[in-house]
Amino acid sequence: MTSANSIDPSGSSMAEIAEEWDSYQEIPAIDEAYEEVLGDQFAGQFSGATPDYLERLAARLGWSAGSRVLDAGCGTGGLTAALAARTGCEAVGLDASPAAVRVARTRLAGRDVAGRVGYAVGDLAAPDFPNGSFDAVLAIGSGYWSDPVVAVRNWRTLLRGERPAVVVVISRVLRPQTPRDAELTLQEGLFEPYPDWEGALDAAGFQVEVRDLTEADAECVERLHAALARRLPQLRAQMGPELGERYVAEVEVLRDEHRAGRMRRTEIVATLPGGPDDR
Repeated sequence: MTSANSIDPSGSSMAEIAEEWDSYQEIPAIDEAYEEVLGDQFAGQFSGATPDYLERLAARLGWSAGSRVLDAGCGTGGLTAALAARTGCEAVGLDASPAAVRVARTRLAGRDVAGRVGYAVGDLAAPDFPNGSFDAVLAIGSGYWSDPVVAVRNWRTLLRGERPAVVVVISRVLRPQTPRDAELTLQEGLFEPYPDWEGALDAAGFQVEVRDLTEADAECVERLHAALARRLPQLRAQMGPELGERYVAEVEVLRDEHRAGRMRRTEIVATLPGGPDDR
């Protein structure tokens, strides 16, 4: 889980996103909690995804050796590396946080997949790659930061192949943001009104399929909150009392919204019929 102050969805506040992300990198208690819940390759990064989920997704969309996938908003790169390891594809992670990318590169060193994984710093909504560079764009837990219309327009130029795809996995709290949410720096895009990824993808000519992932996400958030709460003394010491307590409180809000039935996790799979040049 990442957080930021109210971010301009146009993408003009990448520096703010990076600054907030950077403050959460290389905190041992955070890494330990995520490792307990999601596994070592996901340390320090909450996405609600697992390697098994990535493998099933890749099988549905035909990603394999020879495929190239952009992980837009990769954080510390666990998903990027797991995708390459489980599917044989080439994966490139992109994130606004230099600290997150530095951690991702350090963790990748020496791994078997190092030759098929790369990381770059940049705006996930405006990736600086040549047209036709990727078979798919994957954005898990990062679709809060950008205007979907802008992002989809830019991502579409990157796509190639017979079945180019965009996959967005995003959580949504079924109420408006409160002053307490803003105080905790929970991202504005979590709350009503949400970024309309489904509408932007449909308008751009994609065939859109939506699936509900709420049950698995609720279980994950419960376990994550418990793991962080047990480490609250370490978080206070390592991050400072205020930031450590705020970090746990952010996850507690998500846990409570799940318990109240006001939170949904949505998978949006969008494919271009006939390829990226089909209009």
